Amino acid sequence: MVKKTKSEKSKREAFKLQPNAKIDYKQVDILLAFSTEHGKIKSRRATNLTLKQQRQLSKAIKRARYLRLLPFVTVVEN
Repeated sequence: MVKKTKSEKSKREAFKLQPNAKIDYKQVDILLAFSTEHGKIKSRRATNLTLKQQRQLSKAIKRARYLRLLPFVTVVEN
């Protein structure tokens, strides 16, 4: 069995956002891409966003939840 080196390991695919792009609470389709199926906000490691973008993202998701544009929790049937 051949071990993969660090450079050969597959990287997670980064979400396509421009470095200077603003994240708005009204962009529900974009916000849904950054949340899990259970409704949690994905971590910065998983999204590969900058610190500033991750803060904007969490603030926008929380604001959209408060305005009922996004659900707080989604129910997954077993």
